[in-house]
Amino acid sequence: MTIPFGNRKIGDGEPVLVIAEIGINHEGNAETCARMIEAAAAAGADSIKLQTIDADANYVRGTESHRLFSSCGLSREETANMFRLTRDLGMEPFTTVGDLKSLEWIECLDPAGHKISSGLLTTHPIVARAAQTGRTLIISTGLAEIADVEEAVAVARKSGPSPIALLQCTSLYPAPFDSLNLAAIRELAARFSVVTGFSDHSLGVEAAPLAVAAGAKIIEKHFSLDATRSGYDHGISLEPDDFGDMVKRIRLAERMLGHRDKRLSPDEAARAPVYHRVLVALRPIVRGEAFDHTNLGFKRPLPGRLGLAPSHYDTVLGKTASRALVADEPVNWSDIGDGA
Repeated sequence: MTIPFGNRKIGDGEPVLVIAEIGINHEGNAETCARMIEAAAAAGADSIKLQTIDADANYVRGTESHRLFSSCGLSREETANMFRLTRDLGMEPFTTVGDLKSLEWIECLDPAGHKISSGLLTTHPIVARAAQTGRTLIISTGLAEIADVEEAVAVARKSGPSPIALLQCTSLYPAPFDSLNLAAIRELAARFSVVTGFSDHSLGVEAAPLAVAAGAKIIEKHFSLDATRSGYDHGISLEPDDFGDMVKRIRLAERMLGHRDKRLSPDEAARAPVYHRVLVALRPIVRGEAFDHTNLGFKRPLPGRLGLAPSHYDTVLGKTASRALVADEPVNWSDIGDGA
């Protein structure tokens, strides 16, 4: 299964989509955001995700979230500029929105898709309207029981044609390794027939390549120019060098995974005849002598010498030699006559 994402595709046979989650780590500074986008591109990111959250439309005044998001928003013009820069650098831009009005103007920027964050998964009006756009929905499943995910997927599918991707996510900051539940990546894919991925809130770079091995086609990881800064999402983010290291490990994991079908590489196929056993004469055999357990066995032959596969052993027993054979000589069909 593959689904569109801007000018890219996500899913089987496609490279894992690596998302640099800038979010609000730009702290409301457009110049900082631009530098982050450039650094993420250099580190190998495929996509940039922002958070476009109108504090008044999303949080009650007096809450910590209202205070935080009131101080770190980008203007519409700045957001448009960040989308443009992202595309100029060969990446796909998108964002998380928390209200319908913001979703409408983000739609005008032609995002690669729409992100439904874990905190918005049960906000069905947002899910429904995003699904009506026809753009791919990337839905994080932190904070959700499976029934919550089922409802969100049902709402999206009922509301519009948007393809759906589900991200396994643990909404702890940071998320301990034993809370990541990477095995759920394949379960979500099988249960909902969707592309799946992993939104990584753990520390370090270890989890992402393991998630790829567990079936993730999308990796989302928070990104910062300085992970030591306080507040926002800096503390669970990777700086450019570490993000680049994570991308390299993801690409290595993809190479190691290879293909689902069991098949030999050309190099291995060339070596197979050298290592497989063949039927051989265990001692000199005269013409007309019956093959039995004392004179017929299976060994690895000399290079270039081919013989019958050992799977034919029982078939050959009892047949007679059509010619004389020396010890260790491979036995072929032309060497076998009728039964004794």
